[in-house]
Amino acid sequence: MSDLNVIKTGLNFEAIWILARREIYEFWRNKTRLISSIVQGILFLFVFSSALQTSSSSVLINGVSVDPRAYAASGIAAIVILFTGIFGGMGVMRDKMFGFMKELIVAPVSRRTLMLGKTLGVALQTLIQVFIIVILGVIFGYFGYNLILILKIILILPVALLASIGIVGLGLTISTRMRDFQSFGLIQTFIVMPMFLVSGAFYVISGPLGIVAMFNPFTYSVDLFRAVLVGASFFPIWLDFLIVGAFGTILILLGARSFNTMEVK
Repeated sequence: MSDLNVIKTGLNFEAIWILARREIYEFWRNKTRLISSIVQGILFLFVFSSALQTSSSSVLINGVSVDPRAYAASGIAAIVILFTGIFGGMGVMRDKMFGFMKELIVAPVSRRTLMLGKTLGVALQTLIQVFIIVILGVIFGYFGYNLILILKIILILPVALLASIGIVGLGLTISTRMRDFQSFGLIQTFIVMPMFLVSGAFYVISGPLGIVAMFNPFTYSVDLFRAVLVGASFFPIWLDFLIVGAFGTILILLGARSFNTMEVK
């Protein structure tokens, strides 16, 4: 009995990876979701980068002149995390609705293991999409052509993983409290869209809107992406890491607590 308690309360790393792999396979096999998410990122990439280039020949970030296409592309790579992370985290709601969560709950693993497996799986999904957007930006010359790009692509992956943790945790926290799919529209209207619009992804952080953006934790994820991809940022890099890391830690802890008290009928 004591052995069973240990199994059910401790972390099972093998189970975490199995659950994460399931999320990735499910994402890969769902061609509609896969194609739509990639096409959405590509549309954002070309539409917003073209619009920003038309309105300005360069963007100034703390005195550094940045190509408007690179400015938009780095913001879009970060925005992919927001949409994929939030709605991927809400996959818990889908599992509850179709009975899969019941089977997971009775398995001899802790709920923390289940939550971390879900989080890792969705976070890895976001890495795939971020990688695609960044590679497209490189191919079309948005970030220039030099050998440093290889290092930037390598560095952006751990940054994307760090940024995705808080967003996935937010999605998990929300989904454990939702009871029906009709609530998705409300979530998008009152949480996702404000975080998206007030993040500085498509405009220079200045004036009244810039002040509002400073209170959006996702703004610092976008800024961190720019620091890596274009070599300029509005805030100190240490501050970006601090806020993104703190946001991720808080949301994962809230998600774990919410997952532990989640009711599955």
